[in-house]
Amino acid sequence: MRVIGDQCRAEVKAPPLIVPRGEILREFEKLIEEKKLFGAAHDPAVIDGGEFDPKVVKKKGKGTRFLLRKVPSRARLLRLWTRLFRNAISPCDLFDALSARTHEFEHRENVLLFGRGWIIYDTEVFEEEENVGELTLNFASVRDPALGALAYLRGARLRVVRIEHIRLRAHRSGYASTLFRHYERLFRDLDFDEFRLSASLSVGKYYWAKEGFDFADASEIGQRKEDLRALAEEKGLPISGIEIDRLSHAYDFVGFKREVRIPVFRDAEGYYSLKADDRFREGALLPLGKAFLLSSPPWEGYKPIRADKQGRQ
Repeated sequence: MRVIGDQCRAEVKAPPLIVPRGEILREFEKLIEEKKLFGAAHDPAVIDGGEFDPKVVKKKGKGTRFLLRKVPSRARLLRLWTRLFRNAISPCDLFDALSARTHEFEHRENVLLFGRGWIIYDTEVFEEEENVGELTLNFASVRDPALGALAYLRGARLRVVRIEHIRLRAHRSGYASTLFRHYERLFRDLDFDEFRLSASLSVGKYYWAKEGFDFADASEIGQRKEDLRALAEEKGLPISGIEIDRLSHAYDFVGFKREVRIPVFRDAEGYYSLKADDRFREGALLPLGKAFLLSSPPWEGYKPIRADKQGRQ
């Protein structure tokens, strides 16, 4: 049995085909005893206060907000685990895989939270003894937008890993990329379908496109191309309409016209604008695609995990 805690394995073993239910239940008990597993809810306003343990209330300031609840029944834990992970991995093995130590970074104060139809992994990220960030992942089974509601009711669903919140102090992007590669391998082995997220925090609007995420809303690409056309016209940039027409995905903007650099302006919190004002004061010249994404509105993104699901129709 793996040790749950700070000493984590960096490599993920191929998960067993089926983990016996008895083993899963025993590992639930282990995590509960070690205070690594709780119930949870997103919206405390609609929850009966009697269901909560006031000693384990937790709220995120900038990320996911949730309250910890008393642990659900073992039958409910098992049903949700079977639905989301199909008993292809044990709770302790998943916990170890999620919290795998990467170089000098490790996860502490990490927990698995069971809600109504979803499971959350929440952790603080440490570099040696310094708290350098936090991460919240949400695992859920959702309706496939390519199929109808009837298919969903018959059990045809997408299993999704949503990156609900990630915050890392500056200059830790290398760690984020290494961790994401690790998670891609893990959830490909577990046969999950998609990663999802909101690309909204400062450099995230560029970083997640660079990591291969695309616009979840199919109409988004058209609006972004129109915005780019307007920018090119306003600044007299050497870009043809044909070149813009070729852009089909969020990640296509990342390396677009690298040789063309335009000014952008940064505020104290790391957000960018194409225009300077009292808030956006720190100027820099950046490649066009990067500057455009950094200064663009937030967007909902997704990335297929399985090799047979390369994108949405």
